[in-house]
Amino acid sequence: MKYQLIRNATARLSYGGSVFLLDPAFAKKGTGPSYAGERRSPLVDMPCMMREAESRTDAVVISHIHSDHFDAAAAEALDKAHPVFCQPSEAGHELLAGFKDVRPLEEGGLFNGVAMRRVPARHGTSPEVLADMGEASGIVFSAAGEPTVYWAGDTVWYEAVKHAIDVFMPEVIVVHAGGALWNGELIVMDAAQVIEVCKAAPNAKVIAIHMECCDHCTVTRKSLREAADAAGVSPEQLLIPKDGEEIVILRETAF
Repeated sequence: MKYQLIRNATARLSYGGSVFLLDPAFAKKGTGPSYAGERRSPLVDMPCMMREAESRTDAVVISHIHSDHFDAAAAEALDKAHPVFCQPSEAGHELLAGFKDVRPLEEGGLFNGVAMRRVPARHGTSPEVLADMGEASGIVFSAAGEPTVYWAGDTVWYEAVKHAIDVFMPEVIVVHAGGALWNGELIVMDAAQVIEVCKAAPNAKVIAIHMECCDHCTVTRKSLREAADAAGVSPEQLLIPKDGEEIVILRETAF
């Protein structure tokens, strides 16, 4: 597999002979909403052209439709013939109206020999914040000859994440690690929770993304690395890619 972080949660996963564009959000720097009332997101530019991201795509996978995961700019730019996998509750979303092949992931789906299994995610803790955030999903990818990949999505660390690790035994785990807050409450993992993931899956590579792009995030790449070092989590296990960086992991060389 090859995983290329583009920006925030937008990434390109080359896996099982196909290229999946994950959570495409293409808005230009400073043209989106402010989530914390401080600065308009995205806080950084795209590291590569939207045309490149789109042209090398076989299918699109959307964990949930929030503006930092799928936006109007991406909906306009993407080829409407691309298969789009999404949560069943969002299959009729207005941003997907022009796409010709929307495939709701009930529990699982299959694309060119790649299996995708949708698993629970908790986008907050309190009932009030969960009601604001709505449904989110994690997705487990598997294919012959590839490491099993668990993309946890927008979630805090809780029992269902631990359960997914125990059941699927992923060799690669992608976590959203920005420590984003909503009304003062954590809605994605922070450094301490990422470290819990690393401890729960000591034989997996953990790829931390979703940092330094939205104004409600509190964790930076630097602060995450410092916290991981202090906790004894090695750079060989916890990978923190820069925007545009590619990570290649072969099944036989997983950590």
